[in-house]
Amino acid sequence: MATRPVDLLLGRLMRKAVAAPPVAAEGSRALALFKAWLPALVILLLLLVLPSFVPSYIQSLVTKMMIFALFGVSMNILWGYGGIPTFGHAAFFGFGGYVCGILIIHGGIANFWVNLVLVMVITALLGAGLGIPAFRVYGVGASDNPIYFLLVTLAFGELLVRVAISARSLTGGSTGLSGIPYPDLGIGVSINSYSYYFLVLGIVAVCLLVIYRIVNSHYGYALRGIHDNERRMQALGFNTWLYKYTSYIIAGMFGGVAGCLFAYFGGTMVPNNMGMAMTDIVFLIVILGSASVYFGPVIGAVIVVGVDYLASMYMPERWPLIMAAIIVVVIMFIPQGVGVLLLDLWRKVFHGSAA
Repeated sequence: MATRPVDLLLGRLMRKAVAAPPVAAEGSRALALFKAWLPALVILLLLLVLPSFVPSYIQSLVTKMMIFALFGVSMNILWGYGGIPTFGHAAFFGFGGYVCGILIIHGGIANFWVNLVLVMVITALLGAGLGIPAFRVYGVGASDNPIYFLLVTLAFGELLVRVAISARSLTGGSTGLSGIPYPDLGIGVSINSYSYYFLVLGIVAVCLLVIYRIVNSHYGYALRGIHDNERRMQALGFNTWLYKYTSYIIAGMFGGVAGCLFAYFGGTMVPNNMGMAMTDIVFLIVILGSASVYFGPVIGAVIVVGVDYLASMYMPERWPLIMAAIIVVVIMFIPQGVGVLLLDLWRKVFHGSAA
């Protein structure tokens, strides 16, 4: 029996009605998206107006918090999403700062944008070079044990520290590379601490948005799959080595950007910025904030930099003890990090339960 045209038309209309999302569903999706981005929008608005209401030293403190937030989020690409702990991420941070300072002082390149692009390229090349030998030993000695990878990355960082100390004519040796001025944007606008705050805010916001898009792309979900079960991802046909290797390069590049911003901020880079001391700081940032949520390292940076500032004012000799106490409290009562606690509170406020 031949199908009548009216039946075909009715069939198409029914399929379209089923396939087309209802208006209510679209509205609820938009509302959910607004709720998800509302904290970021509120924080961005507060950061934009903050310098008008606080003294300069608070503005400087928040600038440092933003730089270290980017530093922590860049490391979390490896640790939180790829499941790759590293003791050498500070090497990219310090290396990016040194490259920036050397380009300005010895290379005569004053333009901020040229310096920033060169820092990104050179730190990415460093990550590409160091990642090959590092990932050759990843998992050696046990099925999924990264201990040799940790030791190799630690060795890379300490090696760069020794190079910075030895190359005195280029890096200033153990006293560091000093005299790094505020950036020149190339548009005839002079930069001071006030305007540099907004420059850092803009660069960090763009970098965080780019990293967010990366970790929530197909590439990012593949990294999460490798974190959860690498053998299953290999069975599905994913080149897990390549994913881990490229994540190392990406994380190193953004760590270099944070180091570049830090060099402009402090005006000085010292060898320890690439060593274990700085690695300890970024580890604390990720642990306290949480490696399991995207904004966790941002919260961790606020805590670590804020406590460091308060301790340096009132009890500088007690800074390690204070930070150790905070870590113990967080591990005992909030083992997943402060970021998870804040996320659960946010969900309770808007959804009535910690889903």
